[in-house]
Amino acid sequence: MAVGLQVFTLNKIPFTLSLVLLNVLSVPVIVLFYRIYLPVTVGKKRNLLAFLLFPVYIMVYEISLRLQSLALIHLPFIPQEYKNNLEAGHPEDFSTGYFHQTIGYTSLVLLAATCLYIARLFFKNQHRVITLETEKLKLELNLLKSQVQPHFFFNTLNNLYSLSIQTSPLAPKMITDLSQIMRYVLYETRHDKVSLRQEVNFIKSYINLENLRHDQSVIDFSIQGNIESTIIEPLLFLPLIENTFKHALHNNIPEKSVKLILSVDNDELIFQTTNPKPLLSSTKDEVYTGIGLTNVQKRLQLLYPRQHELVIHEEDGNFTVTLIIHLN
Repeated sequence: MAVGLQVFTLNKIPFTLSLVLLNVLSVPVIVLFYRIYLPVTVGKKRNLLAFLLFPVYIMVYEISLRLQSLALIHLPFIPQEYKNNLEAGHPEDFSTGYFHQTIGYTSLVLLAATCLYIARLFFKNQHRVITLETEKLKLELNLLKSQVQPHFFFNTLNNLYSLSIQTSPLAPKMITDLSQIMRYVLYETRHDKVSLRQEVNFIKSYINLENLRHDQSVIDFSIQGNIESTIIEPLLFLPLIENTFKHALHNNIPEKSVKLILSVDNDELIFQTTNPKPLLSSTKDEVYTGIGLTNVQKRLQLLYPRQHELVIHEEDGNFTVTLIIHLN
């Protein structure tokens, strides 16, 4: 039969404190259950092993509880009546009863420890999954960012090469502007985010490089709203600008013109590019393909999921790309 631990008088504080002490002495065996038994079995999904080892643990718990009762019986400050109640259970004699513990109370304690362990294991696994997903996203973003930089420098160096072939006096100026841009790309873009002001300055420097090869009046860049307090992913607009310059300025189009508009408020950011349709292309799908826009689309999906819109529109011989990012 089971001999309960609740052998005390509720209205006597010394008896209550004695029971508290008895439960404190049970802490090591409960820690054994939480730190060793559960991790070895439930933590490694060894359910059969958990079932087989549970009686062994109950035996360990039983021996521990009997030793605790014997210890309290010999402590001088424990009330004699409480000692008499403990002695009535004969913790030293295994032949008087199968269990010295109260099975229901023991099951409640072990169930609470198991629930706590499973909850801790669940949150730990969730944290691991989120960490892995975050690391994966960072790797993808770094890869996409690394694709942007060589692509940009490749185009710029091609422009510089053309000026050098022509022995243009503008080549030294282009080298100076290029070095400033490289400083931004190599150092500032290491950060996950940059201020919109920094990105605007970079765009202006890039426009200056193009202006060295074309009439300055063909590129119009207008800014609306306050760009001081907004932060964005670095080089996010660059592929859109490169794509626009490629099809509007580097093709044989009679009226070369590019219009860039950046508008920002507290709720959303809008970046729009407009350029004439190349003569040799008939559809927007033929124009807006390649690494540039694919890169932008992938980065937007990673950085601003369900918070962005990328719209390509053709009208009156012009192509317009509108990127909308919802900031809140």
